[in-house]
Amino acid sequence: MGPALSPGQVGQEAAACAVLGACLGAGRAFFPVRGRGALLPDVLLMGGLLLGTQSYAASLSAGGVPRWYMLAAAIAGIALAEHLLGVPLRAVGRVLRRPLDGLAKYAAAHAQARAARKKAAKERRNEKRLAKKPKKNLPSERRVLYNSNVSK
Repeated sequence: MGPALSPGQVGQEAAACAVLGACLGAGRAFFPVRGRGALLPDVLLMGGLLLGTQSYAASLSAGGVPRWYMLAAAIAGIALAEHLLGVPLRAVGRVLRRPLDGLAKYAAAHAQARAARKKAAKERRNEKRLAKKPKKNLPSERRVLYNSNVSK
């Protein structure tokens, strides 16, 4: 357990963690809030929050250990940044992603056309191969002797 801190030191550490959380929250505000696109940014946000709080506590904190109020202040900073900056930064993110969306559509259309060409080539190859070697129709019926092992 680390040493007991004065209320001024606790406030100073909480403020520093709140700024850390606000920076992380501002970075997170570029990404979508719901859906599949929100999972990876959320996981990275939580990992960054824990890593940043642990790093701050180990290097700059007067106590030297992470405490509950550090995490609470960092989460409050994230919430404040999301509330204040979320909508405008997501709009900027959409504008910046627009050229990438066009490239993604082009790449998808190119991949689809390539798959169609590959399928057509395979069908042509199969037609040539089957034209050279027609299947032989062999008789499938056989005479079966029932009770052939019974001696008389």
